[in-house]
Amino acid sequence: MDPEAYPVYRCLVGGGHYYRIDRPDHFEELQRIGSRWLYHAVDAKAYPEQLRVREMLSLDGPYDVLDPQEWSRTLDLARALR
Repeated sequence: MDPEAYPVYRCLVGGGHYYRIDRPDHFEELQRIGSRWLYHAVDAKAYPEQLRVREMLSLDGPYDVLDPQEWSRTLDLARALR
């Protein structure tokens, strides 16, 4: 993928997980647990994590496109609830 095409935004079909992929070996995740959102920064060093990033980028499996504004709104919400 073209480096200028990053960041890429994805979500898990059915909700509850939002992703911002900054590069092939790093992504951020917002995970909904109850009424709260948790933030995770992931360095995809292990092979299973690298496969997960590829699946998200190619929209294989249970991933769909996420609107960047939805990511920003949810990230702001997660920060406010800390």
